[in-house]
Amino acid sequence: MASAVRKKLVIVGDGACGKTCLLIVFSKDQFPKVYVPTVFENYVADIEVDNRQVELALWDTAGQEDYDRLRPLSYPDTDVVLLCYSIDSPDSFENIPEKWLPEVDITSS
Repeated sequence: MASAVRKKLVIVGDGACGKTCLLIVFSKDQFPKVYVPTVFENYVADIEVDNRQVELALWDTAGQEDYDRLRPLSYPDTDVVLLCYSIDSPDSFENIPEKWLPEVDITSS
């Protein structure tokens, strides 16, 4: 059987908007009980797409402004960027076009 295809997904968004929870539920099928701020964390999910095995590297990033200069280091060689916001935080939604999309666009050029 052919080896798995490897892809990299980076998730970005404001701090405490649910990025880490989303990745943990997807990769480990469990929901974290407590909030722990993330600096950088990586997970791996083995999935099947079109009858092919895909090893999906999930890169969790810190959304706090303190990490604005460090976060772009996670973008090289990224196949998918997932923009995340919290439905109970209008500011996190407004930051998608105002902060996150421009940041991802600039670093992917």
